[in-house]
Amino acid sequence: MKPFYPILLKSSRLFFALTLISGLADKVTAQQLTINPRSSLVLNGSVSLVINNSAFQNYGTFSAGASTVSFTGHNDTLVAYVNGNQASEFNNLSISKSANGVALKSRAIVKNVLTVDGGNLYTDSNLTLKSDVNLTARVAPVAASSKIIGQADVERFIPSKRSWRLMTAPVTNSNTIYNTWQSAGVYTPGIGLLVTGPSPTGATGNGLDASTQNAVSMKSWNYGTQALVNVLNTKIPLSAGNTGSADNTGYFIFVRGDRNASNTCTCSTNTTVVTGVGALQTGTQTFTAAPVSGKYTLIGNPYASPVNFENIARTNLVKRFYTWDPSLNQTGGYVMMDDLDGDGIYSQIPASAQTVDLQSGQAFFVETKMTGVASITFNESSKSANRSNMGFRPAGNPAGIIKATLNLMNADNTVTMADGAFAEFNSIFSSGIDRDDALKFGNTNENLSIIRNTTSLAAERRPELSVNDTVYLKLATTTQRAYQFVFDADNLQQPGLIGYLMDSYLGTSTAINLEGSTKVNFNINAAAASAATNRFKIVFKQAAVLPVTITSVKAYQLNKDIAVEWTVENEVNMVKYDVEKSTDGTTFSFASNTKVTGTNNLNNTYSWLDVKPVQGVNYYRIKSYDLSGEVKYSTVVKVSIAGGVVGYSIYPNPVTTNVINLVMTNQPAGKYHVSLTNVIGQVIFVKDIQTNGGNSTQALKTESKLLPGIYQLEISSPDNNHDTQKVIVE
Repeated sequence: MKPFYPILLKSSRLFFALTLISGLADKVTAQQLTINPRSSLVLNGSVSLVINNSAFQNYGTFSAGASTVSFTGHNDTLVAYVNGNQASEFNNLSISKSANGVALKSRAIVKNVLTVDGGNLYTDSNLTLKSDVNLTARVAPVAASSKIIGQADVERFIPSKRSWRLMTAPVTNSNTIYNTWQSAGVYTPGIGLLVTGPSPTGATGNGLDASTQNAVSMKSWNYGTQALVNVLNTKIPLSAGNTGSADNTGYFIFVRGDRNASNTCTCSTNTTVVTGVGALQTGTQTFTAAPVSGKYTLIGNPYASPVNFENIARTNLVKRFYTWDPSLNQTGGYVMMDDLDGDGIYSQIPASAQTVDLQSGQAFFVETKMTGVASITFNESSKSANRSNMGFRPAGNPAGIIKATLNLMNADNTVTMADGAFAEFNSIFSSGIDRDDALKFGNTNENLSIIRNTTSLAAERRPELSVNDTVYLKLATTTQRAYQFVFDADNLQQPGLIGYLMDSYLGTSTAINLEGSTKVNFNINAAAASAATNRFKIVFKQAAVLPVTITSVKAYQLNKDIAVEWTVENEVNMVKYDVEKSTDGTTFSFASNTKVTGTNNLNNTYSWLDVKPVQGVNYYRIKSYDLSGEVKYSTVVKVSIAGGVVGYSIYPNPVTTNVINLVMTNQPAGKYHVSLTNVIGQVIFVKDIQTNGGNSTQALKTESKLLPGIYQLEISSPDNNHDTQKVIVE
């Protein structure tokens, strides 16, 4: 057995042997901290090791744990450096010197955060910002007086899915595409990617890799022609320039996995890590955007750090961006996010894990507002610590909105979100196409958009909703298979207004919930009309209302119940009245029958008591029958039951853990069945509950923490009544 030698920590204050630092901060002030051969330094937990006017030399084994290693003091790099014959993998590495800097004379890998807030960091081409399935290293805001000098390797982990991506490398003065993302043509499992195209000649020629069809898999953007441009030679720099100012280039690239030749087959994919090599971009980064109104520019995040779009300065640009979510559809799809009123709440279509935080290595499109000089400027303060890809959902919409989501129906009865679009209604919007509307970016697979004046839109913003308004849907690039529409409406409910999805191929109309969610399944088959792009539209109609017979309808809470009253004038040839009830304002069911008292009355008043109102909003309408058999409806009235008189509620809501507390108020005893579905209709939790009746709180614990977003909890009672509660998870 080889002998084990402990570390010697030399200090002007300390001299002791150290093999473990746990739960404490230690400071070294001397010429060097050395890990000798066959020795180990293990930092357990979130400890801090301060190297003050000293060097860090690693000839043994260094385990950083969740620690921070900080270089402080003022001495120059002859004293302050990282050296040794072993790579040193830091969790957090901090350079905070009052003068001079720190030099990396041997390989230094940062897993979490690199901070340079005092002095300079000289990389000497030895710095690697690591990225794996768990974490991608980021560079915290760099002090104005500090610099990171020299080249670095910036990694980007890519999960296993064959899909297009909008990517960049946050470096300047870079190596070539071939020598970086393609790993100089060398196959190493889990490293690099294939870049294909016509007439590939590999290492001796254009750098392109061969594939079965030799299809183009990498494209750049020309904002002059407003078109993607095929990359047909990868022996060119990965980044556009070498000045250190907004030099990185955005690409649209198809990632199959690593450089394994089997990944050219559609049946094969795996995870990979690509590396950009060049100098890190720091300080102010200003990109020039297209100078023509309505044109788009592809921007690569210039920093090796997430950035918050809210904190990026825009000149003559719409507060909107488009990026690509590779998890959508089969090979990904565009996601649009905008904040037209500037309140910091972004609209998003389709629903996606994308947030306002653009990740390291991510590229995105911006839109020019008016003809003239346009630009986008990143500052160190634009950086974000949020490396999460959790779902972002707007907190609310001031106007009425209907979101249309297209899902692929899979053979195993699951669904895959493919695309989406939305229409928003408010008096501040115009009926024409302007900057409030967001153009549709075409996906490689299915495309769902809204058509306005022959223009395809991802978001259509129009005046307030009125009778006979129509939202024209365009469904393109479909295949023969099963699909599903999900329509999510908010704040569209109006008395007597009904929304319908019209299907010109089947000749059907399906009612749409104007205050909730509606799912409609359909198929594309071999018939040309089945795949017509204009097959579907949403039409808003007024329900038939009695002209003057019923002069008033009202409903109000009476103790625990709801009283419904209606007054009739000129009651001629009437047979009976039905009270119909709804909990969503769209789907009504029979509640009570009332016979006419007498004939040819000048006026009359009727009433009915609902002894089983639901918590929340209760809707009522009167259905009348005359002697001729004609049926007509009154206007719709509603009553909100607050305070949990009877029904269900979620507390607290939003939910912050994996426990949903279902509050059951005045409910009968027996067995209840609950199921939780996510925004795309997938059932992710089910449970049966046995209660003794009355009031109780049931803790519904999911197996794992729920992702942020909006869910629906459906409760089936012993008497087969159903109720749905919205669950918001933060």
